[in-house]
Amino acid sequence: MRNSLIILGVLEDLDIDWFARVGKTQALQEGETLIEEGVHLDSLGIILEGSLKVTTLANPEKSLSTLYPGEIVGEVSFLDSRPPAVTLIALEQTNVLKVSRRDLSAKLRTDANFGSRFYKAIGVCLAQRLIHLTQTTLTAGNIKAAEAQNEDDDLSIVDPDVLEAVSLAGRRFEYLIERSRKH
Repeated sequence: MRNSLIILGVLEDLDIDWFARVGKTQALQEGETLIEEGVHLDSLGIILEGSLKVTTLANPEKSLSTLYPGEIVGEVSFLDSRPPAVTLIALEQTNVLKVSRRDLSAKLRTDANFGSRFYKAIGVCLAQRLIHLTQTTLTAGNIKAAEAQNEDDDLSIVDPDVLEAVSLAGRRFEYLIERSRKH
């Protein structure tokens, strides 16, 4: 599940409107770098259009993953403040809505309800990423043991309350795209 669907599903309309008002759209051409490994970030971003290759400086030709519209970027560095461990490069013309660390931090300090929703959304997003990573790194030797242990559990299921909210996320994402075109 795209992480912004979780985040946009948990946040409220007034939060999305704040992101749209405060955020600035950055246009990247194919081959341009959005995030560079080891360089501190000054913003959190949502990919509106296009795609980004995830790679490392040690092996820049190898693609670790591809990020598409709806993905949030920079959330781990926002929480942890260490520089990112990967580089993100535009695979095509890409537009990203960016909210500065300063603006987001100020909003979190002054709006406790927003902060509660924002941190829950990021937490659920990171939990889903960890579950996916755990599932994809199981080896043939321990798959049967894991299946037996989790026979009645589906590890990829998101909290039902979050799934209900995700139904709003598509509409909210379209709103962000429309608002970003007006800036």
